[in-house]
Amino acid sequence: MSALILAFDGILVDTLDIRADALLASLISHGSPATRDAVRDALPGRSLFESVERLVGDTDQTLADLVTLQTQRAISARMAQGVALATNVRDWIEARRATGSRLVLRADSIRRDVDLVLEQTEMALAFSIVRCADDLPRTRGASSLGSAYTAITRRLDALGVSGPRTAFERGAYARDGALEYVSHVRVAHDFSLPSSDISLYP
Repeated sequence: MSALILAFDGILVDTLDIRADALLASLISHGSPATRDAVRDALPGRSLFESVERLVGDTDQTLADLVTLQTQRAISARMAQGVALATNVRDWIEARRATGSRLVLRADSIRRDVDLVLEQTEMALAFSIVRCADDLPRTRGASSLGSAYTAITRRLDALGVSGPRTAFERGAYARDGALEYVSHVRVAHDFSLPSSDISLYP
Protein backbone atom coordinates (compact mmCIF):
# COMPACT_ATOMS: atom_id res chain seq x y z
CA MET A 1 0.00 0.00 0.00
CA SER A 2 1.33 3.42 -0.97
CA ALA A 3 0.68 6.85 0.55
CA LEU A 4 0.18 10.18 -1.17
CA ILE A 5 0.66 13.32 0.93
CA LEU A 6 -0.90 16.48 -0.49
CA ALA A 7 -0.31 20.02 0.66
CA PHE A 8 -3.65 21.64 1.50
CA ASP A 9 -2.38 25.14 0.80
CA GLY A 10 -1.74 25.62 -2.90
CA ILE A 11 -2.18 22.00 -4.01
CA LEU A 12 -5.65 20.98 -2.85
CA VAL A 13 -7.14 24.46 -2.54
CA ASP A 14 -6.16 27.93 -3.69
CA THR A 15 -5.22 29.58 -0.41
CA LEU A 16 -1.81 31.05 -1.18
CA ASP A 17 -3.11 34.33 -2.57
CA ILE A 18 -5.55 34.65 0.34
CA ARG A 19 -2.78 34.09 2.88
CA ALA A 20 -0.27 36.29 1.04
CA ASP A 21 -2.68 39.22 0.64
CA ALA A 22 -3.67 39.11 4.30
CA LEU A 23 -0.08 38.86 5.52
CA LEU A 24 1.20 41.61 3.25
CA ALA A 25 -1.58 43.97 4.37
CA SER A 26 -0.80 43.28 8.02
CA LEU A 27 2.94 43.78 7.57
CA ILE A 28 2.37 47.09 5.78
CA SER A 29 -0.05 48.26 8.49
CA HIS A 30 2.66 47.67 11.10
CA GLY A 31 5.30 49.51 9.07
CA SER A 32 7.25 46.42 8.11
CA PRO A 33 8.61 46.53 4.55
CA ALA A 34 7.76 43.49 2.47
CA THR A 35 7.04 42.59 -1.11
CA ARG A 36 4.32 40.28 -2.35
CA ASP A 37 6.88 37.95 -3.88
CA ALA A 38 8.76 37.67 -0.59
CA VAL A 39 5.53 36.96 1.28
CA ARG A 40 4.45 34.28 -1.19
CA ASP A 41 7.86 32.63 -1.00
CA ALA A 42 7.77 32.58 2.81
CA LEU A 43 4.42 30.79 3.14
CA PRO A 44 4.62 27.27 1.61
CA GLY A 45 5.68 24.71 4.21
CA ARG A 46 5.58 27.14 7.12
CA SER A 47 2.99 27.96 9.74
CA LEU A 48 1.77 31.55 9.66
CA PHE A 49 3.90 32.50 12.66
CA GLU A 50 7.00 30.93 11.08
CA SER A 51 6.33 32.89 7.90
CA VAL A 52 6.00 36.11 9.87
CA GLU A 53 9.25 35.45 11.74
CA ARG A 54 11.02 34.80 8.46
CA LEU A 55 9.85 38.16 7.12
CA VAL A 56 10.30 40.38 10.20
CA GLY A 57 13.00 38.49 12.07
CA ASP A 58 12.83 36.95 15.52
CA THR A 59 14.03 39.91 17.57
CA ASP A 60 10.62 41.56 18.03
CA GLN A 61 8.26 38.86 19.27
CA THR A 62 5.52 41.38 20.05
CA LEU A 63 5.44 42.53 16.43
CA ALA A 64 5.47 38.95 15.19
CA ASP A 65 2.57 38.05 17.48
CA LEU A 66 0.51 41.08 16.45
CA VAL A 67 1.05 40.50 12.75
CA THR A 68 0.23 36.80 13.10
CA LEU A 69 -3.00 37.42 15.01
CA GLN A 70 -4.20 40.15 12.67
CA THR A 71 -3.35 38.09 9.60
CA GLN A 72 -5.01 34.94 10.93
CA ARG A 73 -8.27 36.79 11.59
CA ALA A 74 -8.28 38.08 8.02
CA ILE A 75 -7.46 34.67 6.57
CA SER A 76 -10.16 32.88 8.56
CA ALA A 77 -12.77 35.46 7.57
CA ARG A 78 -11.89 35.11 3.90
CA MET A 79 -11.68 31.30 3.90
CA ALA A 80 -15.10 31.10 5.55
CA GLN A 81 -16.50 32.55 2.32
CA GLY A 82 -15.24 29.49 0.41
CA VAL A 83 -12.14 28.64 -1.61
CA ALA A 84 -11.65 26.85 -4.91
CA LEU A 85 -10.41 23.30 -5.30
CA ALA A 86 -7.61 22.75 -7.78
CA THR A 87 -8.74 21.85 -11.28
CA ASN A 88 -9.64 18.15 -11.55
CA VAL A 89 -8.35 17.46 -8.03
CA ARG A 90 -11.55 15.70 -6.97
CA ASP A 91 -11.30 13.20 -9.83
CA TRP A 92 -7.57 12.80 -9.20
CA ILE A 93 -8.18 11.96 -5.54
CA GLU A 94 -10.98 9.51 -6.27
CA ALA A 95 -8.82 7.70 -8.82
CA ARG A 96 -6.01 7.30 -6.27
CA ARG A 97 -8.40 6.14 -3.58
CA ALA A 98 -9.71 3.49 -5.96
CA THR A 99 -6.19 2.03 -6.21
CA GLY A 100 -6.06 1.61 -2.43
CA SER A 101 -3.55 4.41 -1.80
CA ARG A 102 -3.73 6.14 1.55
CA LEU A 103 -4.30 9.86 1.09
CA VAL A 104 -2.88 12.31 3.60
CA LEU A 105 -3.51 16.05 3.79
CA ARG A 106 -0.78 18.29 5.24
CA ALA A 107 -1.74 21.90 5.90
CA ASP A 108 0.10 25.09 6.77
CA SER A 109 -3.32 26.49 7.69
CA ILE A 110 -4.88 25.97 11.11
CA ARG A 111 -7.30 23.15 11.90
CA ARG A 112 -10.38 25.37 12.15
CA ASP A 113 -9.92 26.75 8.64
CA VAL A 114 -9.00 23.39 7.12
CA ASP A 115 -11.99 21.57 8.61
CA LEU A 116 -14.34 24.28 7.39
CA VAL A 117 -13.00 24.09 3.84
CA LEU A 118 -13.13 20.29 3.79
CA GLU A 119 -16.74 20.44 4.94
CA GLN A 120 -17.68 23.09 2.37
CA THR A 121 -16.06 21.14 -0.48
CA GLU A 122 -17.34 17.75 0.74
CA MET A 123 -13.77 16.42 0.91
CA ALA A 124 -13.68 15.57 4.61
CA LEU A 125 -13.84 11.81 4.02
CA ALA A 126 -11.22 11.71 1.27
CA PHE A 127 -8.20 11.58 3.57
CA SER A 128 -7.02 8.94 6.03
CA ILE A 129 -4.93 11.53 7.88
CA VAL A 130 -5.23 15.32 8.10
CA ARG A 131 -2.40 17.20 9.78
CA CYS A 132 -2.70 20.97 10.33
CA ALA A 133 -0.18 23.56 11.43
CA ASP A 134 -1.59 23.88 14.95
CA ASP A 135 -2.09 20.16 15.59
CA LEU A 136 -0.36 18.29 18.40
CA PRO A 137 2.00 16.63 19.08
CA ARG A 138 4.80 18.92 18.01
CA THR A 139 8.38 17.74 17.93
CA ARG A 140 10.56 19.79 20.27
CA GLY A 141 12.87 22.07 18.33
CA ALA A 142 11.40 21.08 14.98
CA SER A 143 9.64 23.27 12.44
CA SER A 144 5.93 22.99 11.78
CA LEU A 145 6.78 21.07 8.62
CA GLY A 146 9.11 18.69 10.43
CA SER A 147 6.57 18.07 13.19
CA ALA A 148 3.87 17.41 10.60
CA TYR A 149 5.91 14.87 8.68
CA THR A 150 7.07 13.17 11.86
CA ALA A 151 3.46 12.77 12.99
CA ILE A 152 2.33 11.64 9.53
CA THR A 153 5.14 9.09 9.33
CA ARG A 154 4.17 7.60 12.68
CA ARG A 155 0.51 7.38 11.70
CA LEU A 156 1.29 5.73 8.38
CA ASP A 157 3.58 3.24 10.12
CA ALA A 158 0.77 2.45 12.56
CA LEU A 159 -1.61 1.92 9.63
CA GLY A 160 0.79 -0.56 8.07
CA VAL A 161 1.62 1.53 5.02
CA SER A 162 4.85 -0.06 3.82
CA GLY A 163 4.83 1.03 0.17
CA PRO A 164 6.20 4.22 -1.42
CA ARG A 165 5.26 7.54 0.11
CA THR A 166 5.05 10.50 -2.24
CA ALA A 167 4.51 14.12 -1.25
CA PHE A 168 3.00 16.86 -3.41
CA GLU A 169 4.26 20.21 -2.13
CA ARG A 170 4.70 23.84 -3.15
CA GLY A 171 8.16 25.39 -3.27
CA ALA A 172 11.72 24.43 -2.44
CA TYR A 173 11.44 24.77 1.34
CA ALA A 174 8.54 22.33 1.60
CA ARG A 175 10.18 20.00 -0.93
CA ASP A 176 13.44 19.85 0.99
CA GLY A 177 11.64 19.32 4.29
CA ALA A 178 9.52 16.49 2.92
CA LEU A 179 12.42 14.64 1.29
CA GLU A 180 13.66 13.40 4.66
CA TYR A 181 10.42 11.46 5.20
CA VAL A 182 9.13 10.25 1.82
CA SER A 183 10.28 8.33 -1.24
CA HIS A 184 9.50 11.08 -3.75
CA VAL A 185 8.43 14.72 -3.74
CA ARG A 186 6.52 16.32 -6.60
CA VAL A 187 6.64 20.12 -6.60
CA ALA A 188 3.91 22.31 -8.06
CA HIS A 189 4.85 25.81 -9.09
CA ASP A 190 1.29 26.96 -9.64
CA PHE A 191 -2.16 26.05 -8.35
CA SER A 192 -2.31 22.54 -9.78
CA LEU A 193 -1.05 19.03 -9.30
CA PRO A 194 2.14 18.36 -11.28
CA SER A 195 1.26 16.80 -14.61
CA SER A 196 4.16 14.36 -14.34
CA ASP A 197 2.53 12.52 -11.45
CA ILE A 198 0.39 10.52 -13.86
CA SER A 199 3.45 8.56 -14.99
CA LEU A 200 4.01 7.39 -11.44
CA TYR A 201 0.40 6.66 -10.57
CA PRO A 202 -1.65 5.40 -13.52
